[in-house]
Amino acid sequence: MSRSVFDFQARKRDSRDAVALGGQSMNAPVKGSGAAGTKYEGPEIDENQGFLELDLMALYRTLRKRLGLIVAVTLGLTALVMVVVLQQTPLYTAETQVLLDRQKMQVTDMEAVMSGMPADSATVDSEVEILRSRALAARVVDRLNLMQDPEFNGKLREPSLLRWLDPRVWIGEALKLVEAERPALNQELLDRAELNSVIDSLLSRLTVSRQRLTYVINVSFVSESPEKAARIANAIADTYILDQLEAKFDATRQANDWLSRRLGELRQQVQDSERAVEIFRAENGLESLASGVTVSEQQLSELNAQLILARTALAEARAKYERARQIRTSGGTIESMADVVQSTTISQLRQKQAELARELANLASRYGPRHPEVVNAEAQRRDIERQIGAEISRIIGSLQNNVSVAETRVASLEESLREIRGETGDSGQAMVQLRELEREAAANRAVYESFLNRFKETSQQQDLQVPDSRVISQATAPIQPSHPRKALSLALALILSAMLGVGLAFLLEHLDNGIETGRDVEQVLGLPHLVSLPATPAEKGTDRKVMNPQDYLLAKPLSAYSEGLRSLRSALQLSNVDNPPTVILFTSALPSEGKTTSSSSFARAAAAAGLKVVIVDCDLRHPSVHKAFGIGRPETGLVEMLAERLELSTVLVKDPKSDLDILPISTGTANPPDLLGSEQMRLLLERLRNDYDLVVLDSAPVLPVSDSRVLSRLADETVFVVRWSETPKDAAQAAIRELRLYNAAIAGVVLAVVDTAQQAKYGYGDGGYYYSKYSRYYVN
Repeated sequence: MSRSVFDFQARKRDSRDAVALGGQSMNAPVKGSGAAGTKYEGPEIDENQGFLELDLMALYRTLRKRLGLIVAVTLGLTALVMVVVLQQTPLYTAETQVLLDRQKMQVTDMEAVMSGMPADSATVDSEVEILRSRALAARVVDRLNLMQDPEFNGKLREPSLLRWLDPRVWIGEALKLVEAERPALNQELLDRAELNSVIDSLLSRLTVSRQRLTYVINVSFVSESPEKAARIANAIADTYILDQLEAKFDATRQANDWLSRRLGELRQQVQDSERAVEIFRAENGLESLASGVTVSEQQLSELNAQLILARTALAEARAKYERARQIRTSGGTIESMADVVQSTTISQLRQKQAELARELANLASRYGPRHPEVVNAEAQRRDIERQIGAEISRIIGSLQNNVSVAETRVASLEESLREIRGETGDSGQAMVQLRELEREAAANRAVYESFLNRFKETSQQQDLQVPDSRVISQATAPIQPSHPRKALSLALALILSAMLGVGLAFLLEHLDNGIETGRDVEQVLGLPHLVSLPATPAEKGTDRKVMNPQDYLLAKPLSAYSEGLRSLRSALQLSNVDNPPTVILFTSALPSEGKTTSSSSFARAAAAAGLKVVIVDCDLRHPSVHKAFGIGRPETGLVEMLAERLELSTVLVKDPKSDLDILPISTGTANPPDLLGSEQMRLLLERLRNDYDLVVLDSAPVLPVSDSRVLSRLADETVFVVRWSETPKDAAQAAIRELRLYNAAIAGVVLAVVDTAQQAKYGYGDGGYYYSKYSRYYVN
């Protein structure tokens, strides 16, 4: 039959440069690849173009291809997050506000025993820390009996579903066996540990913050109950204010106790001095002494007056010094004394100390505790503390020096009095002594009255203490929970899970090593994409009758599968119009890639079109052509004919469903490459070339054995079969390199077992992308 049956229209193709593999160009001239030895030109590559060029259509193809995965990940993770959110117990946040009041109430003219807090930033920050302190939290726990509240005491809490999702619970259960072997702890230690746990739980739900640069402190508390959140927030503020009052009461009470003891001593001194005056009068008979005085007596009188004032000053200086010494000995805050509070140096150092504390916290959070700047700042902080201590010590030293100065003055006046007494005659000696005793008694009484007035004022102050803070906004039970925010959680879960799904899609696309489109064929292998053969129902597993592809093309001559085989014949014919190929070799990189199915279907389709076709099974290791056509394994075949010189007609088998001739394999051979590359094989192919319009060779895969490489030298064209989405790119590239080493004339690549519905999602610009638009031309 004339080869004019091959006449058909050629398909239009873009001219592209082939991609080089392994340093060898894949678009080298091949035998029979054009009338004038023209070669296929693959896609043009710009070597200066970045390999990470943004391809919006490639992104769109990936998203469309993995849309199911993205939707599944998005919906799955969102549903999981919502389950977790719905399982969470709603939490409510209540907030109260405390104002540090700078106005101080004064009910007496005396200086308050305990001064109000200074109005600086360091003080406000210090009060914030007091509100966060464990001591204050312990008082709130005791006041509200939170030890019996399951929300804070984990031992009383019922286990929840989310609790078992926490791996710490599993670890804790596993460690119970180890704890059971330990000796029983003291009950007091257990109670203390339980209390600490409740305090930790309370503090973990507490938030205390300063409102900008004001004197207002926000106290927020989170609880499972809105009423409980408000109650605890208010209790923390009330306990804080009560703590301030108690501190003032304690300081005032300590001052009163000291004054009371000192008054007893001064009272006894007054009584003793007055008794001494009366005894001296009685002993010296001075009850009716005349009132006339001399110059010496006048000087003596003045010195006595000065001595009284000096002793009064000495008593007051001693009182101040004794009070400061007693406060330091008992561990009290000496900074509350007026001399310390009024010190400009102390205020400046306190301000530097607060600024350095903030700087130190900032540096520590940024660099860590061992950073040189942190160490330097810590050294500066210690230096300021030493300066503050030194300044306080200086003030105390100044008080002590005042006592020394007063004592020196008293001693000086007493010495002056003794000198004047020596100058005074015997007649005035008794009067001088009497007046001295009277002045001493008067001085003691003056000191006593001064301390008595101070004692009365401090007693009144104790009953009229006013805190330095007050609540300006009581916490109320919130209506809406602050956590979890279901709408926000759903939105975030949806966005993040969608991002994760997209990322997973791109990761899988990056890891996908299969060849899926004609564009992939041309870019990866540098060869023409001849045709894509759709998967038949048998290959999809959807045909219950298990109609194999060879029978399917006869039963469905207008199907996409049949049309693909006709397109393959057209492409091979037009690869060299002047000298169309007759001997066509079908091979692949690896087994089970559709090579035998494609070759046998191609041969039967050509025979059904009226061509005289023979298919030769050249896979001497795993022959399968006879199985593809449903015939039994013959007694003789290719090996016997070549080895025993049998007649061709004795080994040919007729296809029962077409005019196709089949040259099968009955037995193998010890050295297939030698047999396939022998002179007898060459002569056989020459004879078949003369007797048939088309000779189809079904060979073994390229990579496992060398059979196909040997046969490629005898074939006019080689068709390389790639299984859609399964053949690894590197395996296909390696196979092409092997064929090139044998100067194989590779016509192009056939994509076999293509899922057209999935392929339509992959390649914009590829023919499969438009399958849905022209599928009505097929009868599948």
